Amino acid sequence: MDWDKVEQRLNELANLSAAAGQTNFPMGWQINDGQRASLHAIAKRLSDNGVIIADEVGMGKTRIVAGVARAVVDCGGRVAILVPPGLGYQWRDELHGIGVSVPPILRSLWQYFAAWAPKQSTTPQPWFDESAILISHSFTNWRLGANSRPWRWALLPEVYACWRQRSSGRYPRCYHDNEILIDDIVKSVAEEIVSAAAGRRAHGAREMRNVLDRLLEETPWPGALDAAEYEADASLRPGLERAVGLGLGMFDLVIIDEAHKSRGDSTMLGRLLEGVIQTGKNARRIAMTATPVELDASQWKSMLLRIQLEDDSITELVNAFSEAVRKVRNTPSDPAASSAYLKAARDFKTALTPYLLRRDKRQDPSVIAFQRYSGLPLHEYRREREILVDPMQVSNPWRQVICAAESLSFATRGMNDSVARSLRLTMGNGHGIATLMGHAVCDSETDPDLEAELLTDPVPSESGCPTAVVPEKRDARVRWWKDLIVRHSGTDRRSLLDHPAILAAVKAIEEADGQGEKVLVFGRFVRPLQELVHLLNARAMLSSLRKERLWPQSKISDAEWPAVEAAHKQLFGSAPDRQMLDDQLEQQYRKLEDRRRDLRKHLLQDIERGLVSDATDTRLLPLFAAFRAMVEVENEHPEPSAGTSTLALVARSILELLPDRGEPPTPDLLAGSFAELVDALTERDEGLADDDTAVEAEEAKQLWEVIRQRIEDDHTGRDGSFARLMYGNTPPQTRRLLQLGFNRLYSWPRVLVCQSQVGREGLNLHRACRIVVLLHPEWNPGVVEQQIGRVDRVGSHWERLCGEAIAENCPPTDLPRIEVRPLVFRGTYDEWNWEVLRRRWEELRAQLHGVIISSEAAEKYSGMEELLREIESAAPNFYPE
Repeated sequence: MDWDKVEQRLNELANLSAAAGQTNFPMGWQINDGQRASLHAIAKRLSDNGVIIADEVGMGKTRIVAGVARAVVDCGGRVAILVPPGLGYQWRDELHGIGVSVPPILRSLWQYFAAWAPKQSTTPQPWFDESAILISHSFTNWRLGANSRPWRWALLPEVYACWRQRSSGRYPRCYHDNEILIDDIVKSVAEEIVSAAAGRRAHGAREMRNVLDRLLEETPWPGALDAAEYEADASLRPGLERAVGLGLGMFDLVIIDEAHKSRGDSTMLGRLLEGVIQTGKNARRIAMTATPVELDASQWKSMLLRIQLEDDSITELVNAFSEAVRKVRNTPSDPAASSAYLKAARDFKTALTPYLLRRDKRQDPSVIAFQRYSGLPLHEYRREREILVDPMQVSNPWRQVICAAESLSFATRGMNDSVARSLRLTMGNGHGIATLMGHAVCDSETDPDLEAELLTDPVPSESGCPTAVVPEKRDARVRWWKDLIVRHSGTDRRSLLDHPAILAAVKAIEEADGQGEKVLVFGRFVRPLQELVHLLNARAMLSSLRKERLWPQSKISDAEWPAVEAAHKQLFGSAPDRQMLDDQLEQQYRKLEDRRRDLRKHLLQDIERGLVSDATDTRLLPLFAAFRAMVEVENEHPEPSAGTSTLALVARSILELLPDRGEPPTPDLLAGSFAELVDALTERDEGLADDDTAVEAEEAKQLWEVIRQRIEDDHTGRDGSFARLMYGNTPPQTRRLLQLGFNRLYSWPRVLVCQSQVGREGLNLHRACRIVVLLHPEWNPGVVEQQIGRVDRVGSHWERLCGEAIAENCPPTDLPRIEVRPLVFRGTYDEWNWEVLRRRWEELRAQLHGVIISSEAAEKYSGMEELLREIESAAPNFYPE
């Protein structure tokens, strides 16, 4: 790859975008000054080495790197983009904006082989013919073993045999005796790979031939036909990974999104990066992450290895800086400490500048405006306000439960009682109650792998270690504490619905909602999150009935009755009358149905009028035609048993996206909502055949049937929409619908509750929300940064509110901020957990945000303001230059 040409092209793209101003160049790609500076800086560095782009969360890293991908493709290169599984949609959107076409994200071996399947109208071209490919981090999650079907592992022996035949004119011995084992699709892929490499058809054919030669030398025959040798750590697994990689082709640029994840070569991302992805001699890597370090400074080493840089001298300088920060933070008045810090900061910046770019909120115009107007430090635009639960203020039974759970931490030392340990760790935030409700310590359906993440000091499993000799008295004490917890908390859903931590979270959320704010909630354990959502919806429903506001529900289901019962007692101090509530719901639901009926009367005509006025999406008109045709068929041939009509489903979904302003929506507003609904429910090129740019009538009909089913699935089983849950089992299309509704200021959901592993990275949830509630405290400050980053992004709701407040000359103390609301149970393990997190967070802020001495600590050093300013100004800054 000629990186000088890439540098020239990248600078052209940045400069052309600057010249274009607000015009569409290219295809709607727009960048701000900071992103433009990053493009110029990347162009300068790529000639020599890879780059880490560590911009703070929400500052547009993806758009920058999409521009780099475009420059490489324009210069004849190929790009592999490795992304977390849930981010393919957003990446394809950004790449489309800069004019880079990519097939759907590659997630599995089956999808990999499908590119060579018998040609159909929707079959993509072979992977090595694509200029850019999106590949999931989890692509290498191949569960192979002795009983695996041959197509899953036979690519290596088939590639070996084909290249052997091409090189020497004959197949390896006994090859034809085993042909029956090999699927035709595997043969086809192997032949295509060998043919492309030998005939110089593929990009980087010479490097492909070198890899094939190494496979020829290293692959045993006939040992390669043993399926057991392809298990995760077996000898032939690396060879299979390289063979699969050859089918993807040779790459000149490898982009690693969320590069802090899965550190190490043995992880799925590590195997993908070091085993599957094949590159030429002068290929480059770009690692993207907002948190290159999360727990300690030593993680810089693994991050630098992501871009193929191994330099122990840099690691030493990083460690020296970390130690100097610790000392100057403890004793800023010590001349030796401050002098050592100033030198370490300079060395740290000098060492990392050739490889690291980081834009943070110190350069953000809105944050600067906040700082100037308020007189506060830059980082104070965020505010942490703990939601405190004081054990002395809760009921006596709950106080006993919390004390009993804490006591288990002492009583279970040396014991193999992982359930008791889990209760001690999680009783304060609700998960321990869920465990007592009959769940295993790790719920395989809802909480995969989270227990191992939580138990930082886990008890060895009974199956893997000898059973400890536990004194009978200690065992009796453990049983006594457990029995006390069960007696006072119960083991049904009501236990969680009345849990003090959940009630405290509800109070904070409802307070924010009362002020017109949306709330994003993060937690790690699904059962408490589910009950939080049920309780919020039940309370919102009861409040709506009391205030005679319409609620989209006609009856209370059995599943939600416990939450309604608990909510009624909490709000009104009495048990509810279910029949009376059902009657109220039925009566008000008729009014809501009248409103929906009025919308349905002219919905088709209004959407059509709005679409005709701005039909820029070539898919929308054919899909709308398919929607209208389905409605006409249902009207002509109604089926009483068919359930909700298509028109009713679409009208309900659109109504949820509209502001409730008491006036009929305009055709443009309805058409825009319809377009957003379609975008949320489909991939950008879903329904397109081959290289088509427009959806044909039959394709639109088939795609609309899929869209209709997705809408129906989203509405099925909901108890309400005031609060919604996004967790591991939430389908991708439903996640995008939730994202769409949450990003609208006046739409539901008002509260989005996310399982941490699902919602903390990649999602844009910032257009209508500035408040984040942390229900289950984390150990890793990098995770918290990612969570807050869902609302702290370019073009956020906070930016708009802050700009409006400054324009209206509001008092500086009243400026809106990004609110971070951790829930902390005083005097328990939770509180200690939060303190550990805060210390780690300070370390991360020093490394990445330039916050060496926090505002709270600075208050202790009155009269030393000039020295503190010198310390802060020396903090390393990696803004692109």
